[in-house]
Amino acid sequence: MVVDDEEFNISSMKAILFKIGANVEYQCDFCITGQEAVDQVKIVNTMGFKYSIILTDIQMPIKDGITATKEIREYFDSIELKREDQPKIIGVTGHVLEVFYRQGNEAGMDEIVAKPLYI
Repeated sequence: MVVDDEEFNISSMKAILFKIGANVEYQCDFCITGQEAVDQVKIVNTMGFKYSIILTDIQMPIKDGITATKEIREYFDSIELKREDQPKIIGVTGHVLEVFYRQGNEAGMDEIVAKPLYI
């Protein structure tokens, strides 16, 4: 799943995923808010599926990637899904400030990657 409020970033991620062999029409979901991502994770899980990886922007309106990550981790913890069986969550941001790395790690992100704004 890719979560980003910027259409350009979603289009870029689609192109990257396609280039590495993903079928972006059938293997990937795209959300534009953190709330949409939390809801989608729950829906997919109740259908018996789960995401392998979630790439989420750190800052978004409605619900940011840090808050969404925390809620996704809390959801999986509440159904007693072991951390190693949960999706990997990678924060993707244009920021390089240490505070975003710390907040992402505290929320349960597996990694935070700073992306140049021109990608």
